[in-house]
Amino acid sequence: MIKDDEKRIGSHSVSVLQGKRKVCYVSGQKTDLQKHHIFHGEGRRDVSDRHGFWVYLQAKYHSAAMGGLHAYPNSGLDLQLKRLCQREYEKVYGAEAFFEIFHEDFIPFKEYAAVDMQKDMWEDIALCNWVRDFKGKNKEIYTADEYWNKMHERGIKKPLNGCYLCEYESQFGEVEECIHTKPNWETIKTTEEAEKQALYARDNIGIEKRGFEVWGK
Repeated sequence: MIKDDEKRIGSHSVSVLQGKRKVCYVSGQKTDLQKHHIFHGEGRRDVSDRHGFWVYLQAKYHSAAMGGLHAYPNSGLDLQLKRLCQREYEKVYGAEAFFEIFHEDFIPFKEYAAVDMQKDMWEDIALCNWVRDFKGKNKEIYTADEYWNKMHERGIKKPLNGCYLCEYESQFGEVEECIHTKPNWETIKTTEEAEKQALYARDNIGIEKRGFEVWGK
């Protein structure tokens, strides 16, 4: 059990997500601010205060009467803040320490799972291109689109942007486009080249581009 004064990343005066900045977490404005306890209800406000699980929000984003997040508990912005807070806390203390506090897990799709599934995807695409090259079909490139068509036939849902890392990140906010490592399919002319680029993508999946910190690395 980690004591309250060990490795403290937040407190009554320091937010895990905002530090000491006193602005609306959503808009960045400094007026009409209210303190939102990220984990609220059932005696959790004091726990949120103690650990820095809070942010400032303008009333329109906070108040249930104004259609703020308290009008839609455990969804939308409310759930997003819980997931962001859990992720930041786990970076310092680990998943078990967070679970000891709330006995809940707000992040259903885990980072390590996203990383493993992304690597497996590129491994499969590389293998399919190797097989086609071995059979002398070096012009019949096996692309990510073909891969996902096959997965659809098997009843496997395509992740956001065809990328498991984007799917993971979408739990914490909007992901407009994929910026993770992938082959440049427009320039690839042979299965041999497609295999090499897929293997490169497997070994350099671009986790650093969105601040990933892979467990155990």
